[in-house]
Amino acid sequence: MRIQKRTAVAVAVALIGSLTLIGAGTVTATAEETSVALPSASFRDIVVDGVHDRVFVSDPTGGSIVVTDYAGTVVQQITAEEGAAGLALSADSSTLYVALSTAGAIAEIDTATLTETHRYPTGSDTSPQNLAMAGGKLWFGYTVGSSGGIGSLDVASADPAATLVPSGRYWYYAPALASSPADPDVLVAGEEGVSPATLAVYDTATGGLQKRAERLFTSSPSISFLNDFAVTADGQNIVVAANNPYDHQIVRLSDLSSNGSYSSWQFPNAVAVATDGTVATGAVGDFVKTYRPGSTWPSLHEYGVNDLQRDGLAWAPDENRLFAITGFSYGSAPTLHVLPDAGKLDTTLDVQAPATSRKGKDLTVTGRLSAAEPFPAGTTVEVTRTDAEHPAGTPVGTFPVSTATGEFTFTERPRGTGDITYTATYKGDGLHTAATSQTTVTITK
Repeated sequence: MRIQKRTAVAVAVALIGSLTLIGAGTVTATAEETSVALPSASFRDIVVDGVHDRVFVSDPTGGSIVVTDYAGTVVQQITAEEGAAGLALSADSSTLYVALSTAGAIAEIDTATLTETHRYPTGSDTSPQNLAMAGGKLWFGYTVGSSGGIGSLDVASADPAATLVPSGRYWYYAPALASSPADPDVLVAGEEGVSPATLAVYDTATGGLQKRAERLFTSSPSISFLNDFAVTADGQNIVVAANNPYDHQIVRLSDLSSNGSYSSWQFPNAVAVATDGTVATGAVGDFVKTYRPGSTWPSLHEYGVNDLQRDGLAWAPDENRLFAITGFSYGSAPTLHVLPDAGKLDTTLDVQAPATSRKGKDLTVTGRLSAAEPFPAGTTVEVTRTDAEHPAGTPVGTFPVSTATGEFTFTERPRGTGDITYTATYKGDGLHTAATSQTTVTITK
């Protein structure tokens, strides 16, 4: 369920418009959200392929990868992927890498054919858990015996082989990993499931792990039981989801010092950053929320998706679709939620006209397009007219929207009598959702 939020300005504009003239129509566009139960026994990771419009969801217990389209429809289930855990896509989205936690290997899957093409062992008794691309290599967090570590796989070489790489610290568990295209040589590793939590930042440019920063979060902020983290699109900050505190903390990548937070109610467990910098946060006891780049309040949208899973958020590249995974905690099946336009502002479109007008007289129709942030110069709305002569509708024209007020207007001189319905459509842009609104006028003699 999506919880709609509109700014006071937008609400005021809509109210003023509705009082000005009779026969006004107001619509706030909301793209359709879908929820699809998946044929999975468990959940560990989710990634989105923007080239083939596919969503990959790993199922460790079932040893499979569930593949869906952007609508959430299952297109294939890739089986015999033992202990499928962490996922990572190559830069061109041609290859999906899968950490096979119970097979001690990393699988390579062709995203066009959805078949496994290679399998690379990660070392004796190792259990690879988490994956990330950095410095032209695939990095994996693994456990071996009672401790964890970080390894790499040079996927660009003719004969890739896994290497266990010294990281300069002791890991109790397999480190979670994250990176960012803004600084492709940086790798961030995190200690999950312990108190206090630890983050370490490495430079991978030389092929090894050169530590830039490391911090045990005992205070300012105190962070414990880390669940998820992501690097912001500008490569400057890390957004952290942990059981404590009850906020998504922001720390600087340069020195891991505190840099603010996103408000949450309790048990933050997921975070994802879109390519344009829009941030999505999720918590066990809170809504999934989205935020404009660089802003921590107010949220763009709030979604009431119950039982969000740890690491259960992912954006579609160069899109505004957000995907969320719920289920398991209350005995329900794992479910994929498709949340379109999650990174866009809601748009309100008002069309206003008198209830009646006379045949052969000028009829002026006005409208207003509004949102929490202004529309770009050159914004237009398209208007169609439906009447007895044109029951299927006919174009009236495309009209410019004032960048200062959001208003538009046009005048017609109806030639017949009866009801005329005007439909105004705004197609949306990279920041604003599409919107459609109608108003009906009765034309008399």
